[in-house]
Order: sequence, then structure tokens, then C-alpha cells
Amino acid sequence: MSELDSLLMLYQDACVTYATLSICYFSLSKNSAFSYNGEVWKRILFGLVSGLVSLYLNQDKWIISGSFFYSFELIPIILVTFYGGWLSGLTALVINFTFTGWVTLDNLLIAIVFIPLLFSKVWENKSNRIFYITIILIAVYRIFTATLLVPNTHTLTQVVVYQLCSALCLAICYHALNFKERHIYAYFAMKSRANIDKLTQLNNRASVEYRLATIHSTRQACGLLILDLDHFKLVNDTYGHDGGDILLTEVGRLLMSVTRDEDFVGRYGGEEFIIITHSHDPQTIKAVAERIRQCVENLEVQLADGRKIKATTSIGASLYLPGMSMLKALKMTDEALYQAKGQGRNRVVYSRLMPFSPLGDRIVKDRRRRSF
Repeated sequence: MSELDSLLMLYQDACVTYATLSICYFSLSKNSAFSYNGEVWKRILFGLVSGLVSLYLNQDKWIISGSFFYSFELIPIILVTFYGGWLSGLTALVINFTFTGWVTLDNLLIAIVFIPLLFSKVWENKSNRIFYITIILIAVYRIFTATLLVPNTHTLTQVVVYQLCSALCLAICYHALNFKERHIYAYFAMKSRANIDKLTQLNNRASVEYRLATIHSTRQACGLLILDLDHFKLVNDTYGHDGGDILLTEVGRLLMSVTRDEDFVGRYGGEEFIIITHSHDPQTIKAVAERIRQCVENLEVQLADGRKIKATTSIGASLYLPGMSMLKALKMTDEALYQAKGQGRNRVVYSRLMPFSPLGDRIVKDRRRRSF
């Protein structure tokens, strides 16, 4: 193989490595940014893809002499260790060794490089310094091995040129993936700030409205709870706005802890919160509403100066049934809340729509029947 052919092959391998790993990284970051401490199956899959890429690259060998050859197969294993952590790297390593033979000169190099990366936990702090030290060590090892096994000076020069180009391709792949990683993390950070209330860390008004619109468009029956903290203005007047903010934060945490994973919790504005229950069964909605009311009543928030804030909440509960206007459903829930306030606060009032809950079951059954 000529020097030009070997460099063209190297360029092709670098393109395959970058394209495959970047597509896989993007796919695994569909709902949340992929990271080394993310879901196990994602890390294993990332390592699996990297291992398969390394096997593909193993076919493009530049044979120098005898059993001494160059290939790009080490590169995806290094990259996946930096970005997917030890589990991704180990998965890729096992796949590569299983299909290429455990005891080979090139696999010895891979093990020598991989083990220090594993123990230094490079994925926790992707330092450019560590990355370039890794590249230099690989280059030194391969050039040193070439001087021992390749007597031809011209071939040795080719080895040095190939190794420099290989290091350059690895650096480009690393920094390109690094840029994409920062882009993905920035995207999800901005998305979180756009959808999350900064004070309570609950879904904000825009996120609530989007969820309600989605429910309406997909015709899903659900329960609606709107709760309002009683005498919140008095809390602000007595303990200051900082005290009021602390109370809102603690109530937000409380709501997240007492609701189910499938329920949606958001800050509706000011001291108002909204819970969208996955179930539209009246008994379930009543149980959730009463549990929230009791937990807020039992909540005691202690301030830095030792003072304690107690609060109660009034709750309006209703339903959304497919076919009705979402604005109408919210209005009926708000009317129930207004009645709870008028009846003395610290209570739950249910709208007149609650007895019609079976209509939601009928609509769901009809939809399933039509889908078949």
C-alpha cells in the first residue's frame, strides 16, 4: 500500500468514526443529554456501537511487516471512554478483543492505553491535557515499536507521517464531539430554563399550557386540581417576600413528593399551583387532593431567624373530558377553588363535572375500538 493510499484510508476511517459516534450520541440524547452517569442501557449501547466500529476499522490494516500493522480501531474505544465512561469503554473493548483475538500486539497497545484511562476516570473531567498525553503516548509507543520491527528507513518515515496524521484525525474527532456535547448540554439547559419555574423548580406556566394543549389535542381524560395558598399576602407581610419565596419553594417540593410520577405538577402563577392527574377517576382525584391539603396543613417551614411559617391551602378539583373545551374545564376548576375559598378555606371543593367521569372511560374505549 502506498503512502497516499494509507492516508486516504486513514481519512475514510476518521470520517466513519466521527459520523457513527456523533449520530449515536445524538440519538441517545433525544430526551436528555447522554452522559457517563446516565442510563445503563444507553452507555452499553454506545459502547456496543463503538466496538462494532472498531471491528470495521480493523479490516483497514496497513501491514508494515509480518504481524506489525496499523489500523484506526483504537480511536473509537478511546473516544467512547472519554464520553461514555468506563461502562461504554469496557463494552467496546470486550467486543473488539472477542472478535480480533485477545493476545495480539495491537490489543496490547489498546490495553496499555485503556487501563490508565479507566483508573484516572477521564470521563469525569475531560481534560485536554490528559487527552493529548494519551495521543502522545500512543504515537511514541507505535513509533518506538516501528523502529524495532521496521529496518527500512523509508517505511519508518511513512510510519511517522501516518502516526502524525492519525493523531491529527483523533484530535479533530475529539474536539468535534466535544463541541457537539456542549451544544446538546446547552440545548437541554435552555429547554429546562424555558419550561421550569426558577423558584419552585416545578413546571412553569408555559409548560403547563403546553401540557394542557397536548392533552386536548390527544383527547385524553384527566383530573385537574388548582390549589391556592391561603392568606399568602399575610405571609409576605409578616415574614417578608423572602419568607414567602421559601414557603413557595417548600410547597413545590412537597407537591413533587406527594404526587405520582405520572401526574403533572406546575406553578400556575403567584401562589397558585396546578396538578394534572393521569387518572380521571373521581375517587383517585379526591384522594390526591385531600392528601395534598393535609400535607400542606402539616407543613412547617423554619426560617433562618428561627421563626416558623404554617400554611393551609384551598383546592378546586374537576375533570377534563375529551370533546369539551380546555378553557371550560379550567374555568370549572377555578370556580371550585373560589367556592373553597368562600367556604372558609383549607378545604377541597369538587366541581359539578365529577359525576360525569364515566364518559371519559367510554370515550377511551371507543377510541381503542376504532384503532383496532
